[in-house]
Amino acid sequence: MKTVHIPGHVDDQPMILFWEMDEVAVGAMFFIIGYIMRELTICIVLAFIMVKLFQGWKNNQLNGVLIHMSYKFGWWRLNEVFKNGNIKEWIA
Repeated sequence: MKTVHIPGHVDDQPMILFWEMDEVAVGAMFFIIGYIMRELTICIVLAFIMVKLFQGWKNNQLNGVLIHMSYKFGWWRLNEVFKNGNIKEWIA
């Protein structure tokens, strides 16, 4: 049997500059809220603070925790079979 090298970054999320995609989503949420409320400067500062706090919280959690949480709460579908994360028991 031949050994195969598996890269260590296969399961990593896509990166934008130095943030992972879920961190960009948190920052973009604050940016959009600040734009709507016409308080963009305050919300940009809040976005950087919240992304830093989210990074610290995410280091102790599962990889892709934001995607897992959004599926659990029913905001994101997993695939064509399991469309709703709110259904806890699936009967065929």
